[in-house]
Amino acid sequence: MSQENILKIENLVMHFGGIKALNDVTFDIKRGSVSALIGPNGAGKTTVFNCITGFYKATGGNIMLSANGKETSVIKVLGEAFRLTDFFSPIAFFQRLKYKMFGGSHLVNRAGLSRTFQNIRLFKEMSVVENLLVAQHMRVNRNLLGGILNTKAYKQAESDALERAFYWLGVVDLVDFANRLAGELSYGQQRRLEIARAMCTNPEIVCLDEPAAGLNPSETEALTKMIRVLRDEHNTTVLLIEHDMGMVMDISDYIVVLDHGEVIAEGGPDDIKTNPKVIAAYLGAEEGEEMTL
Repeated sequence: MSQENILKIENLVMHFGGIKALNDVTFDIKRGSVSALIGPNGAGKTTVFNCITGFYKATGGNIMLSANGKETSVIKVLGEAFRLTDFFSPIAFFQRLKYKMFGGSHLVNRAGLSRTFQNIRLFKEMSVVENLLVAQHMRVNRNLLGGILNTKAYKQAESDALERAFYWLGVVDLVDFANRLAGELSYGQQRRLEIARAMCTNPEIVCLDEPAAGLNPSETEALTKMIRVLRDEHNTTVLLIEHDMGMVMDISDYIVVLDHGEVIAEGGPDDIKTNPKVIAAYLGAEEGEEMTL
């Protein structure tokens, strides 16, 4: 496994009014790993995800994504505040103006990072395959004249998008449901469809927010195998939030533990299982008690 960092979070801070949700959060994610972000409810896990993926603009700190052959500052592409020195440098001024006007989470996705959500956010009145085609809107040929004339390039782009959609439906075992409405799928199938939709954007790292929530044991086992396929067969780095500790310990190469918006432990599953701070925070035990996760 490569030791290169694909994601580097440094001194991340997030305020909501007078509430400090994250305080100096720092950790790295290695390329080609399956890593987990765990902690008790309210620890700040989803807030970290929202900052990483550009749905929140962090109050402070730095988030660097190394994907698609370049370094991307997530906070920068969301649009930083103007500084006095920017007005003395036309290049700096127009760069900040560009991100202020056109920056957003879509640029984070374009840079090579995608995500799923704790609460499923599919287009439930669209078909399964249409959900995957919509996810590829940045890849298809959007030339109006090409669409009117149905040019060769336009038809090829449409064909490629459809082929990619069916490929990922095959990976998540939903090909037979391609023309069903997404809202008609079972809960577990909708979870798998969300992962397929995220993968259709061709990310180098995918962030899964509680992917096993609501799944039965057999569905969780299938999900675990699917995540391994993403890593081993598609070279995709996986970062997940998950409360199923059995799954976390089984699948994770690296685990970061949050409590009250701070990192209290990080390391491999064996280290986390017996870490007294994790036991005290996550299981509600007193430090020093003989317990393991």
